[in-house]
Amino acid sequence: MIIKKIMILVCCVLLSLSAKAQQTFSPFPKAGDRYWQKQVPVAMRNDYIRLGNLYQKKPWNAIPAETFAEFRTNGNRTRYEEASFGIRKQFVCLVMAEIMQGRGRFLPSIRKGLHYFIEKEPWWGIPAHYPKDHPEKDIQPVDLFNAETAGMLAWTLYMLEDEINRKEKGLCDQVRSEIERRFLQPVLNQPQGWKNNANNWNTWITSNWLETVLICESDAKQRDAAFKGVQQCLRTFLKGYPDDGGCEEGVSYWDCAGASFFESLYFMQFAPKQAVLTLNEAQKKKVENMGRFITTMYINDLTFVNFSDAQAQNVPNINILFPYGAYLQNLQMMQLAAYVGKKYQYTLKPSTLFLKSGNYPKLGRELMLLSMLPKYQATAAVEPKTEDAYLENSQIMVASNKNWFVAAKGGNNAESHNHNDIGNFIVYHNNQPVVIDLGRDTYTSKSFSNQRFELMNCRSAYHNVPIINGLEQKDGRKYRAEKVSHVFSEGISSLTLNLEKAYTEAAHVEKWQRTIALDREYNWVEVTEQYKLDSLQIEKDRLNGQVFDNQIILMAYGKPVVQKTGRILLQGGMVRLEYDAQYLSASVEKVQMTDGIMKTQWKDNIYRIILRLNDNYLMAKVKYRFVETR
Repeated sequence: MIIKKIMILVCCVLLSLSAKAQQTFSPFPKAGDRYWQKQVPVAMRNDYIRLGNLYQKKPWNAIPAETFAEFRTNGNRTRYEEASFGIRKQFVCLVMAEIMQGRGRFLPSIRKGLHYFIEKEPWWGIPAHYPKDHPEKDIQPVDLFNAETAGMLAWTLYMLEDEINRKEKGLCDQVRSEIERRFLQPVLNQPQGWKNNANNWNTWITSNWLETVLICESDAKQRDAAFKGVQQCLRTFLKGYPDDGGCEEGVSYWDCAGASFFESLYFMQFAPKQAVLTLNEAQKKKVENMGRFITTMYINDLTFVNFSDAQAQNVPNINILFPYGAYLQNLQMMQLAAYVGKKYQYTLKPSTLFLKSGNYPKLGRELMLLSMLPKYQATAAVEPKTEDAYLENSQIMVASNKNWFVAAKGGNNAESHNHNDIGNFIVYHNNQPVVIDLGRDTYTSKSFSNQRFELMNCRSAYHNVPIINGLEQKDGRKYRAEKVSHVFSEGISSLTLNLEKAYTEAAHVEKWQRTIALDREYNWVEVTEQYKLDSLQIEKDRLNGQVFDNQIILMAYGKPVVQKTGRILLQGGMVRLEYDAQYLSASVEKVQMTDGIMKTQWKDNIYRIILRLNDNYLMAKVKYRFVETR
């Protein structure tokens, strides 16, 4: 009997200590706090409440099983994702409305939503990340979206647990149990390949892991084990991430990669000491560079350099951009966030940006921004402008003057979300596209399969790179840029790189050096191709009847008009492409696009300029340039 009493006492002490540890995590006020009514302007509160009203009576219908199966039956991943993300949007909007109003009016719908996630979704992720046609209760792999769902539910408990418990005692415990079963136990105890990688999966999941543990985990040993796991994931990410802060996946993934790393750092400020990741000075510098990447890649009017799987037109999520900038004391990041907010009237109608803040609205991040609202409101709205920048590890150059913006890349063809595009470049004139990168298209089952490089936007034939001896670039780490150098002076910004290692031996290329230069003195963009082909192999192929073109591809926005031999008008006549007709001949073809993100973004207005090299010149130095016509 005495032993039993001692054991009960020990358990009570442990539970008390665990509860106390949880209570110390207080990054911002909870729903009942007057902060939300006093510091958040009436117009903002009313707009969040308006969103809640839209969803209050909407039913919580399960997504049909056949919709989940579509990814494996016909390759469609969009229909399930739209339904799944829509349900989460519905839930988050109700939670935000209740936080802002604080009268309990939205609690019945929120409770129904919690029951939905417990009872009607066997797994919280998406079909593209699941091993079977249909989800099963006992198979709980960790993916981006079961992690995000766990995080979303955890923040709901952080903000509204007392209010929910008053209406339905035990419901929050059920939610915690499901979070534990579906996410916290698998992420801690099952092998996870993403833990070994320095890409967005690592930090995207890990940030949700940390936050969910801080809010939900009641077992002290499990908490400490999770903290160690989180720290190891973040160290792996930081070690593998380039020192220059470049995001391989593209700017569209910045908020899920580098910004998610920051998100973990931010919430560690409010966590127990054993959860905190200590950084040395070099690592702190890398975190700064990760933050600056988004402003360095900025062109104008929410248009960005869109290498890899990125869209050119992006609306940065200010609910992570501003806090990250504030954390770094980086005024440019903070001012860009303020610019986005002003453009979308955030302090009058926050719902517009809130709804854009991810595949569905990010509850924890929105609360983070609102908790520093006075600082945000005091920040001027200013767009960033980069005269010259070079990311040495990523091998990306950005350069601009009053009229031109140029970006170019080297790298290798094993980068995350690779497009086989070493040597690719883009040109904007007066903030309008001239030569573009197609960027990302709507994802299908092909997008991350061995058929990826059959997709137009992932082929070098549809990027601004050469086709050598009829061959496109090859995927793989050994296919890379070499002898990369950057020059910046008052008169010029240039990137020079050798491309021959981006192609297989069958291309018969001994040397292909490309230089992309913004010449500020002449106010033009000039590209120089200095190449040498293997003449013996080329002649041998020709004798065998194998004749292949050597081409330079330029992806133009808007219909090119051939003015005369050696001159093509672009951008409605505002820009002229000049090339040497002794070495090059030109043709133009319309790019046919299927419906999707790419077609929507570029308004089905992309043309492919093909500059064919004269077969008589197997070694030459060829220049072409983009010049203002007025």
